[in-house]
Amino acid sequence: MTNGFIIASITGFALALSAATPGFAQQTTTPQTAAMPVMESNITASYDFFVGGFRIAEVDLTAEVDNKNYSATSRMATRGILEVLLKGRVASQAAGQRGAFGQLQPKGFATRYRVRSGEQTVQMGFKDATPVKVILDPPEQAEPYHAKAAEQRGSLDPLSATVAALLPADSSDLCNRTIPIFDGKRRFDVIFLPPEGERFDSEAPLPEWDRPLTRCLGVYERISGFEPESLQSERYFPFDIWFEDSGNGVFRAVRLSGRTKLGYAIGNLRVE
Repeated sequence: MTNGFIIASITGFALALSAATPGFAQQTTTPQTAAMPVMESNITASYDFFVGGFRIAEVDLTAEVDNKNYSATSRMATRGILEVLLKGRVASQAAGQRGAFGQLQPKGFATRYRVRSGEQTVQMGFKDATPVKVILDPPEQAEPYHAKAAEQRGSLDPLSATVAALLPADSSDLCNRTIPIFDGKRRFDVIFLPPEGERFDSEAPLPEWDRPLTRCLGVYERISGFEPESLQSERYFPFDIWFEDSGNGVFRAVRLSGRTKLGYAIGNLRVE
């Protein structure tokens, strides 16, 4: 497993899913025609991630959202044994506007991955909520299986997707939606499904929290941009996620857990 793959695994699980991972949230229900309520929120959340009880990473998210615009930044840093092995850092920023029904429409996204062996910056521009320009520095040769332009339409960058996951069109949609994401190379979906008990991982530890929580089943689904073999054998990655209603239209993820290539991972919202 390469350093880049490990960092991508942590970042995908921690960012695209945690403050969920992946904007323009394609709801599975019809958008409401009523006027969008006045909203202005400053969102902050920090997460600690563990595998086998050992802390491996932390993620910090900040976002400002109102009825017209949004902006967000995030940082990921390895900790514990992964800090010794990789010393990985990821810093991202995204900005855009709100659509008629409150959906996020990104304008720009940039992220920088850095490990001991090197670093790479990814920048994306958008038009009509669709990626139209991707710049990799240093450049990277495109593979035949990388996501095609037609597959990128309507997708979000990972950070906009993170903010979108916190802002369902309606509380009834919290566990009934799909968020399409494109990270500059790969297309994947983060899907939230209704809370049916038999779907949940019985080994997922329940969080202790002083507010009521809603538990959803999440699925990370690879769409394109991945090596063909992995799409056949490792396409779906289920996880459990618990949301709290912050009371202002924002649903913060309190905990998520799931099985990854690194082992069974748990991400907890840090209580300051």
